[in-house]
Amino acid sequence: MSRIPFDRDAITISAGEAKSMIRTGGLDVLRTDFHFIFPKVLGFLRNIEPFLSGFPFGAQYQLLCRKPVAR
Repeated sequence: MSRIPFDRDAITISAGEAKSMIRTGGLDVLRTDFHFIFPKVLGFLRNIEPFLSGFPFGAQYQLLCRKPVAR
């Protein structure tokens, strides 16, 4: 992130912190996926990344959330 001008001032947060913030905001976290596990030099292993996406190894993560249904 330090090499990309757009991200230079970004503040990183862990997946756990993001989940906590999202839950505090009233959303349900359905799943967390981690991406970009292997660096370029190990690019030949990238085809197995989908099988490892549930483990916190990746350089980035993605949270799938939803707003609870009002009853």
